[in-house]
Amino acid sequence: MPIFVLIILLFSQSIFAKTLPATNFQATHNFINKMVKEHQFSKPELLAIFSKVNLIVAEKTQKIVTKKPKLKPMSWDKYRSLFITDTRIKNGVDFWNNNLETLKRAEKKYNVPQEIIVAILGIETNYGHNQGQHPTLETLARLSFGKHRRKKFYKKELEEFLLMSRENDLAPLLIKGSYAGALGYGQFISSSYRYYAVDFDFDGKVDLFSSSADAIGSIANYFDKHQWHDFGAYARPITLTNTQLKQAKSSTNKPKKTAKYWRSKDFNIDHDIDNKTKLAFIKLPQEHKSETWLTFWNFYVLTRYNHDNRYAMTAVQLSSKIKQQFNQTNP
Repeated sequence: MPIFVLIILLFSQSIFAKTLPATNFQATHNFINKMVKEHQFSKPELLAIFSKVNLIVAEKTQKIVTKKPKLKPMSWDKYRSLFITDTRIKNGVDFWNNNLETLKRAEKKYNVPQEIIVAILGIETNYGHNQGQHPTLETLARLSFGKHRRKKFYKKELEEFLLMSRENDLAPLLIKGSYAGALGYGQFISSSYRYYAVDFDFDGKVDLFSSSADAIGSIANYFDKHQWHDFGAYARPITLTNTQLKQAKSSTNKPKKTAKYWRSKDFNIDHDIDNKTKLAFIKLPQEHKSETWLTFWNFYVLTRYNHDNRYAMTAVQLSSKIKQQFNQTNP
């Protein structure tokens, strides 16, 4: 090793060690060695980068996280009211008009409806306006090397983040996102950025931070890779008996059994639904009474983006309202 590299390495390591508690220093140092060995990163470079990341408060942060009381989930009606607003619908129509050709191209390539892509962007960042102001490297490092119950997951995302930054020639210390490390227009986590993001404006790089075209193509590609059924249905309201209600889940519910099976169990399945169509049932708890819905495969695919049924239903209903307004202004 050249002497000047050795000097830089020792200097960076010294600074790095002084910035961290002993436990964090060892965990972070092990992680750096892993990145050097498995992905051929420069150790002096990583030491220099991590020496600029504040991890000291991680212990306090994780204590707060672990002691946080479990809160009652937000009711469906309140959740929906946060996202399905006149302003967000109007902004969605404006975004659609401003990106019409790109959305048409994404729909043609991936068979994902334009209004669904627009709705997802509206829910996630209000069409790119609220991408997050948390330094992502610091966020992921704190969650990886502290006491968070999902630190194994976040350590993997930290690895993916550094690889994503290198692959797209991005400065890791300058990237900002959500409090949990989600990035860009569509709030992709780093692994999703690497595996599903696409260069949809053909400029030679994948940029989910400033390219609306890349964001549009990437969301469509994400759903396509999760086996989106071309222009398939999402959900229908259904009335269930108390016995049948046991089949309805508040969390993700994957369609596994066919309409024929549910009809044999006396479920009132609409006649136009084919016997072979796989169905599931969900409930969306409100303040006073839960809504119950029959759901199709594409509703389940929407929950691959966010596993909350309320999120998927919001995407469905917001997309419908945006499409209605868009069609009125574009007869």
